[in-house]
Amino acid sequence: MLQQDMTDEEFEPIFAKARELSDFFREIGPRYDQENTFAFPSIEKFKESGLGALSVPKEYGGLGGNLLQTSKVVTELSRGDSAITLAYNMHYIMVGMAGNLMSEDQNKYWLGRVTQGELMFGPFSEQRAGFSGLADMKAVPQPEGGWRLYGTKTWGTLCDAASIITTNATITDADGNLPEDFEERVNAEGFFIADFDIDRETLEGDGIRIKRTWDALGMHATGTHTIIFDGFYVPEDGYVCEWRTGAFGVLEWASLMFASIYLGMQQRVLEEAKAVLSKKTLGAVFGAVVASDVKVSSVGHIIDGIGDMATRVELSRRVLYQTCTEVMYGKDDLWPLELRFPYIGLAKTFIAENVLHMTKRAMSLVGGSSFRKGTIFERLYRDSAASMFQPLNADQSTTYIGEQLLAPEEVAS
Repeated sequence: MLQQDMTDEEFEPIFAKARELSDFFREIGPRYDQENTFAFPSIEKFKESGLGALSVPKEYGGLGGNLLQTSKVVTELSRGDSAITLAYNMHYIMVGMAGNLMSEDQNKYWLGRVTQGELMFGPFSEQRAGFSGLADMKAVPQPEGGWRLYGTKTWGTLCDAASIITTNATITDADGNLPEDFEERVNAEGFFIADFDIDRETLEGDGIRIKRTWDALGMHATGTHTIIFDGFYVPEDGYVCEWRTGAFGVLEWASLMFASIYLGMQQRVLEEAKAVLSKKTLGAVFGAVVASDVKVSSVGHIIDGIGDMATRVELSRRVLYQTCTEVMYGKDDLWPLELRFPYIGLAKTFIAENVLHMTKRAMSLVGGSSFRKGTIFERLYRDSAASMFQPLNADQSTTYIGEQLLAPEEVAS
């Protein structure tokens, strides 16, 4: 595993940079939400901050930030603007996952490039239901070595800024035929890394292109587009490992970073609700003893609502940071192996349910003005909906856990 040993003292100035970048994200976020495009000015600012090398070990020239420290930075950035942060979150996810799966030589090369300011992304999803579906994208072996990739990935988050691509594909025979045997096909899924050399004007590269398809309910500034592979070449040294056996051992970098996004959003919801409701008055209202302004901050259900939101923020923080800590110190070794990933993912599902509840509650407490397009509450309400979809979602988690617990002889082994 990566050696990430940043001290608390070393982390303090790093977190200060995250605060500065968070403020910048907050400043530009509304424009790119309205325009429904990736926040391109964020690229230079993110690279200048040096935060891209946060979780890269010091031996490769990085800052050595661990899982918890990275989570705290993502949370702070998300407090500024969750949609912009969700894009750069892909970089943190893939650095964490790939870095813990690549060979020493691969880490020196690829993570060394990250320390120089390059960004990494990873389109993995395909247009079909279910997180557990096997990759239909093909990796066809080439006579000179390496593979050519054919297929389509639908969630290319950070494609507008990244120069390193990671993805999964099923290795075929020389004629491009997928394995027919189920176990053979599972084992044939490979994890690859390569240069993402795209002409930013035409959106095309050698055997690969970006198809602009992002038009979603929320998270507009994320700029998540479709990536089409049409003979994209990956050399032999671009093979990382078998996808299933490798990725499932490091998916905490995905689950807990997504959780960090929504913890930051919870903090923003509470902040904005407090700012409005601490000042709002209703004027003279029916039933008042005297004809004077009634401050909503003195109304019972408003007080309860803010208290409820603050409670949820604090509980979410404890769940996320404690989960990060347990994983960092190997406490997850005490869990059944089959339940490791969904148990880690409970932090994300818990926080997702809380942020959905809070955005709805905030709009109700603030009143009809929050329903107007362009208000912060309207945007937070839309953006929070994305929390339902990153794997594992709540339905997938409970089903997976239930299936395993109803097969006790397998879990016990």
